Amino acid sequence: MSRVFDMLTRLQERTGNGGNLFSGEEAISFTARYGLRENPFADSLNPEYYFKTASHQRIGMRVFDTVNEGISLGLVVGRAGTGKTLLSQLLLQELDRERFLPVLVLVTPGTGKAALLREILRECGEDDLPARTKNLLDSLHRLVMNLHGDGKRLVILIDEAHFLRSDALHMLRTISNLETPRQKLCTTFLFAEEGFLRRLGHPSYRSLTTRMYHRLQLEPLSEEETDHYITFRLMTAGGEADLITADARKAIHQRSGGICREVSRLGYLALLEGALENRDSIGPDLVEGL
Repeated sequence: MSRVFDMLTRLQERTGNGGNLFSGEEAISFTARYGLRENPFADSLNPEYYFKTASHQRIGMRVFDTVNEGISLGLVVGRAGTGKTLLSQLLLQELDRERFLPVLVLVTPGTGKAALLREILRECGEDDLPARTKNLLDSLHRLVMNLHGDGKRLVILIDEAHFLRSDALHMLRTISNLETPRQKLCTTFLFAEEGFLRRLGHPSYRSLTTRMYHRLQLEPLSEEETDHYITFRLMTAGGEADLITADARKAIHQRSGGICREVSRLGYLALLEGALENRDSIGPDLVEGL
């Protein structure tokens, strides 16, 4: 039995909620106990809870610079849970649709060059796609030329890029060559886990990496940023900033290593345990016991 399931069961027993464990009564007890509108540490990509760290802000500015300067390729890497996917989603929303056509491509393990081209074209609204890779590339070329004629650029954001096969990565080099005599016709930004850098270090990818003007790394939260992250999320959910004590926040930072997803997981479990024990605030002992 998982820890969360066990805690919810115990909470149900303490509050006397019978019947279906997942009826929603547990969530109401947990949030109402601390005056929260909702779970501040939910496992979701809700932009309302996006906390912009110095690393996120620096990288966001570099990505916008890459797009605005018409650079063909860029890369953002970071450990799982540092916010790469959320950053790509926010960029998708914030790029000026009068100047750009931004598309987000979600890559799955083993994605090859033809599958990558099809997914890009589908995200661009293209239907009835050809089967052959060359014809797919021709379709993409026509699309970016038409966009260029309308005064727009294609911006391709590829999440989980570490799942791309070798032939798909080399296809990105080909896409980066779509250009007029004066400028590149599209910008591609890859979001990948840190190990992707080691893979790109192989000599066979040199012609690709030399095109990447920006190779950026998302850093984990510092202890101060973890403190601000927790405060921001609690207050966004309508709670009190001091619900989780300073010592508990330090414990969360130490145990999470500053990884946003892990900070949220520990924050959620600590609040759930606190509600179970009818605590008025969350101390370090609750965190250390998780």
